[in-house]
Amino acid sequence: MSELQNITWLWINAIISIIALFALFTILITEKIEKAVVSMLIAWILIILQVFKDPSGKLSSQEIAGSYLYHNMDIFAFITWMMILSWIAKDSGIFSYFAFKIVKKLKWNPISLFLVLSYLSFFMTIFISNIPTIIILTPIVLLITKKLKLPSMVYILWIITFANLWWAVTPISDPTTYFQARTLHLSFWEVVSNTWLIMFSVTISSFTYLYFIFRNKLNTISIDKKKLEELQPENYIKNKTYAKYSLIVLFLVILFVVLREFLVDNFWIKFENWTITLIWAFILILLTNNNVSKVLKKKVDFATLFFFAGLFVVVWALEYNWVIDKLADLLVDITAWSEKLLLAVLTIWSALLSVFIDNVPYNIAMVSTLEAFKNNWIVIWPAWMALAWWLNSCTSIGWAGSPIGSACNVIALWQAEKRKIFISFAKYLAIWVPLVLINSSIAYLILYFRYLA
Repeated sequence: MSELQNITWLWINAIISIIALFALFTILITEKIEKAVVSMLIAWILIILQVFKDPSGKLSSQEIAGSYLYHNMDIFAFITWMMILSWIAKDSGIFSYFAFKIVKKLKWNPISLFLVLSYLSFFMTIFISNIPTIIILTPIVLLITKKLKLPSMVYILWIITFANLWWAVTPISDPTTYFQARTLHLSFWEVVSNTWLIMFSVTISSFTYLYFIFRNKLNTISIDKKKLEELQPENYIKNKTYAKYSLIVLFLVILFVVLREFLVDNFWIKFENWTITLIWAFILILLTNNNVSKVLKKKVDFATLFFFAGLFVVVWALEYNWVIDKLADLLVDITAWSEKLLLAVLTIWSALLSVFIDNVPYNIAMVSTLEAFKNNWIVIWPAWMALAWWLNSCTSIGWAGSPIGSACNVIALWQAEKRKIFISFAKYLAIWVPLVLINSSIAYLILYFRYLA
């Protein structure tokens, strides 16, 4: 095949890849078809259309796509571990126990309850991701607010905000954060040290803003003290053995991930995060006497795994056909080679974009764009680092901005709607879009003064 033919095929495949990505975004927004079905079908279409064309003719389109999935198997192992740990811990009732124990110590003060549930949501998200956190916390919040006659939707919206903010803090907070850290070769402590200040700052601004919005409802609440005695935290622990082993395994996983670089440097023992998490997941199954087949069937969400598999193929099509590199060039041209302007545009744009679309594919695609920046030396090193933490922080800021911005938003609001508790799409946007703008501006200022000033 001549060079001209190769260039022509590259352009055609690039256009097909872009159309596929937009089709994926559009269908995800409508939520009319299951995510896994959409991503797998679009990935299959890309393979059939031969967008992964090998110039040498030695490999088929399917083999190239399959090879990319093989090299990202650690992502799937990591997601599987999160599912197993979170569901076994949920079944034990340990998180319900801690939630009720803490808020009861505070005498059920509405403002204190607001604060505690928010930061409990943050703490859980750091270690078990935001979707398991919402799955566990939403029923607890609905139960507490029903018992004490509190405004349920206010508290649901609060935990949604904090669960979305804190998935960016560590590489084990969320699959996309893990993917970014692994792809950009960022250590556990590099992620934590560069994101905690941003995310902690925006939790303060979020708390202040949301308290101002809901202050009238909170200040008029009167708690029935008799209801306090009806809620005994100890009654919510369903299985003490499961609870104990879940906490031990969670602690050991975090310890191994944190000490991973130390083990390599001092003992030449190398563990990947997926090895650590997956092995400990199966150890937890053993310790809790769970049947492996039952756990894999009931606890592991295979639909999510297939969604990521299809998603990776769609995003890989963009990278394979040089779309990502061209996007990096275009962004730099638009911002006239100004690192400061590039950071400002991408920070606000990404946060707002994440309000309306599922930002998992966007986040993963932009990781490849950052690699293009780095490999081509388009931006200086401090600016590249700022962009890396912009991606990690601002997409999570935007996630809370609409009912469809994140899967955990959909889950929490769906559980509330089953109990006849509603909030309109327009009202949600009216409250949260200003907060997204405030928080993304704060993130930009922190990154600017740290890396570019």
